[in-house]
Amino acid sequence: MALLLGGLFSCAKPDADYVHDDASLSAIYICSTMKDATGKELSLSFPGAINQETGEVSFLVTKDKRKQIDLTAVKIRANVAFDAYVKVTSEGGAEVDRTLYGIHDISRGMDITITADMTGRTKDYHLTARYEK
Repeated sequence: MALLLGGLFSCAKPDADYVHDDASLSAIYICSTMKDATGKELSLSFPGAINQETGEVSFLVTKDKRKQIDLTAVKIRANVAFDAYVKVTSEGGAEVDRTLYGIHDISRGMDITITADMTGRTKDYHLTARYEK
């Protein structure tokens, strides 16, 4: 009986392993680092418009919010696929090699590279931001 039960609960190998190779950006936001009168960081973010073919990502800050976000000091949140990571490769025209963590100057543009960790597949994006006129 024990032999029969052991066979019922054995692990079978899958037919094929799933390979995570998606190096695309599904969503991205710039977030304000400015604080209100009480010292609390403003909860304000703007989504980026992503062109997957060209890799261009643009952020437009509306007129009514321009005093609440400083494009030289923003946080950036990026949504990427499972097992992918983001590296900043250029910021304000200078080459860098850092993570997306921290505060960034996006006023003069920024380049990021997303890498699918399992396969090494990469995709580059160029980020720009501006205030609505």
